[in-house]
Amino acid sequence: MFNSVKVNVDIEPPYLKASTVSSLTMKVYPLNTLGFRNIFGRSDVRFEIEEGGNLIELQNATAEAVTVKSRGIEGEAIVGIYSLRSGVLISKVLIKILPLGKA
Repeated sequence: MFNSVKVNVDIEPPYLKASTVSSLTMKVYPLNTLGFRNIFGRSDVRFEIEEGGNLIELQNATAEAVTVKSRGIEGEAIVGIYSLRSGVLISKVLIKILPLGKA
């Protein structure tokens, strides 16, 4: 029950707007074998822009969370999440940057 078997990624809000003030927070936390959050576990990860480096920038990165900020251009970007312990890619997250008029 206290072993972590995978990680979950929370993204709030689920998309960015094509505005330089639009940002979202991506948090990573470990899940146990029952699929619940492991309160004693830590997800030591690093975040890296895989695609769309001209669309987003990463700010305030910690070992468990990062703020993703739009550069004001619409499109799609991919952020890779890597384990700090092994260097292995854990997950890739698609981030949509929508035009200002769309929701």
